[in-house]
Amino acid sequence: MLTTTNSFISKATLQRVGNKLNQELNHVADSEIPLVESEEELLKKFFLKSIKSSLDLMKFTHHINLDYNTVFGNTSKYFDNEISFIDYSNSVLHHLYEKSNHPQIKTGELFIIHFKEIKFQEIVVDAIGIFKIENKIDFLKFNQHNNELDFNINKGVKLQKIDKGCLILQTDRSDGYRVFSIDNNSYDANYWKKSFLDIEEVMNDSYQTKHHLSMLSTFSNTMKDEKNTYRQKEFISQGIKLFNENEVITKDLIEQELLSPFDVVDSYSKFKSQHNKENNLDLEENFNVSPSTLKKERKKIKSQINLDTNIQIKLDISDGDSLKENIEKGFDEERKMHFYKVFFNEEM
Repeated sequence: MLTTTNSFISKATLQRVGNKLNQELNHVADSEIPLVESEEELLKKFFLKSIKSSLDLMKFTHHINLDYNTVFGNTSKYFDNEISFIDYSNSVLHHLYEKSNHPQIKTGELFIIHFKEIKFQEIVVDAIGIFKIENKIDFLKFNQHNNELDFNINKGVKLQKIDKGCLILQTDRSDGYRVFSIDNNSYDANYWKKSFLDIEEVMNDSYQTKHHLSMLSTFSNTMKDEKNTYRQKEFISQGIKLFNENEVITKDLIEQELLSPFDVVDSYSKFKSQHNKENNLDLEENFNVSPSTLKKERKKIKSQINLDTNIQIKLDISDGDSLKENIEKGFDEERKMHFYKVFFNEEM
């Protein structure tokens, strides 16, 4: 979805945002930061690699009107050359500060970056990156003076994973632009994506694939009881098989190939209606499968059976046929215990 081979940093600022509740001060940018070629290349890889790990395509929104979204409005002004890059960076800083009003929100360094030559869905666009660095580690820095060697202990970050970031692509402006966002901290989940950015998922194939598969997985939990864990795993395994083997998923296909064999057509219909309402989802009956999203989402589905005899059975639920053919469940009358019988050719 994103190609960054030819992209480069055109402009960049570095600031610090404090916690408003704790009355911490911001460090405001008054000039762009100069970058030599090696620094530009390292920072580009650091920021964009993290962003590309996010597959959820987002867009700006607002409950009243899109024009009321602060980041969207200021980004549009910058793209229209109505404000300078410094003014834009400081507007982002001040807006983030206003939203940093919870005691758990950490002070952090804030990079604002203008990228050029980013390829998105076969078009080349400019993009704005907003990245917040919060968690730092101690590291040793060694120094040599003539024949003497010493060290200092400093704080910094590994150029591997950012704490919070977003990439705003200069396309689809009337629909809130296209935005990729990442947040690797769970203690302030609403702060970055909702309070600061106010973004929501774009309802594309990835959205449909992700939420339909999640709904099937959640529904499978209703099929589980103390004696029937395997039926739940078999159901979701067959669901993944259905997604793997079909480019287009339809309501009839799900009913005929998945729900009917498990005799859950009616119960799933009731569950789906309630699930969509509770989670404010807008799911289509027919949609194209997104292979990349399917690959990512199936890794989240639990594939382990835990037994009260301190034995765990880990299943590969991506292969529904193998699961169905090579494991059996039964009951031993003599021992009065349930058992699983597993068939295999050789140990791996």
